[in-house]
Amino acid sequence: MCHNSAYASDSIDTTMKNKEPHQADVPSPSFDSGLLSNLSELVARWGSHRFQMAHGSQINNGLDFASNKVLYVLGRSGPLRPSALAEQLATGRANVSKLVNRLELRGLVHKVKDPHDARASLVELTPLGIELSRDAFRIGDEMLREMTADWSAQEVSIFSHQMARFTRAAAEYERRVSTTPFP
Repeated sequence: MCHNSAYASDSIDTTMKNKEPHQADVPSPSFDSGLLSNLSELVARWGSHRFQMAHGSQINNGLDFASNKVLYVLGRSGPLRPSALAEQLATGRANVSKLVNRLELRGLVHKVKDPHDARASLVELTPLGIELSRDAFRIGDEMLREMTADWSAQEVSIFSHQMARFTRAAAEYERRVSTTPFP
């Protein structure tokens, strides 16, 4: 349990929102840490279907949400094995196979041999796929500029630095406690 007051401040109170009247008197479980509460709220909101669909609707390339997500993941990660792509998309291999086949037919991805394992293949973006994936990144940049429009350049820089630092700490924590070996 964290007793540092810096962790307990500036928490967004979401405990009583969206509750039925008879539930209002029952306290919701919550974190002692305001930082963890805020981070949990951000991750839940950012990862919600509603947020993702609203953000994804800004991309006007004629592709469905799932296809655009494949382009985004491959644009961010580079070529991936279908199993790794399925993990990144939090879906099954059969679904990834269908998505990849659809995107191959449109000339947006292709399969190449894995240079580290001749038995395996990688899915990678074609030049047209790269071009379309850039839209997802451009729209993400626009979204973040809108969200931080009233922040100073220094505040954005500090936040970015702290997020990078926190992300490294989260990756190290994951490596330390994970029971699954890392590549």
